[in-house]
Amino acid sequence: MGREIEIKIPLTDAEYEKIFNVISSKERLAGVEVASDSLEHLFKSDSYFSRYATREESKAAGEPQVIRIRSEAPDGDKTNERSYFCIKRKTIENGIELNREDETFVEKPEVVRDLLLLSGYHQFFEKNKDAYGVHCQSEVLPGCDFHLELEMVNGLKYIEVEVTDGADSADDVRQALEKFMEKFGLDTSKRDKRSWMEIIRGSAV
Repeated sequence: MGREIEIKIPLTDAEYEKIFNVISSKERLAGVEVASDSLEHLFKSDSYFSRYATREESKAAGEPQVIRIRSEAPDGDKTNERSYFCIKRKTIENGIELNREDETFVEKPEVVRDLLLLSGYHQFFEKNKDAYGVHCQSEVLPGCDFHLELEMVNGLKYIEVEVTDGADSADDVRQALEKFMEKFGLDTSKRDKRSWMEIIRGSAV
C-alpha cells in the first residue's frame, strides 16, 4: 500500500500548450528539471464500480472511494494495452488529495468485471484520459520525484502532479506541490478539490 499526495488544476488552452512545450523539451523552465526520456503518451480508460446507488450511501457504508479497472494503451496501441484493478481510499487535507492505494496487474480485466457484477457491484462512472506523463525534479523539494500528467479528461484540460511515497513529510510535499505548480505560472487557488466523477458531472466542490 502506497502513499499518494497529488494536486490538480484546470488549464486554459494557452497554459496547456506552455506546459506541453516544457515537458516535451521544446522550452526550459527555471527551477524544474524534466526527465525527457521518461515522457509517455498514454490513453487510459477507467471503469468505476460501487454497490450503492449514490456516493452518499457509499461513503456512509464505508466503501472505498475508488474501486476501479484501468486499461492503459501507450500511444493508443491496443496491442500493448495493460489493465489493472485498484482500490483507493481517499481523503482531502488542506485542499490536496492524500490517497492510500492498492493496485495489481490483471491479465483479463473482463473476468474481474464479471466478478464485480456477480457480487452486487455496478459500473456507475467511466473516465477517458489522453495524457502525457513525465517525471520531474525541482528545487522546491530537492530529491523528490514529481510525476506530472498533462491531460485531457473527457475533453477537459488539466494538469495533475503527484508524489508517491518518499521520505519527505506529507506537509513538506503538499507545500512543494503548490510551489511546483507556481513554477509553471499557475494559480494554486484554482486547484480542483473534487473527484473526477464530480468534475465530469459538473458537481459542486
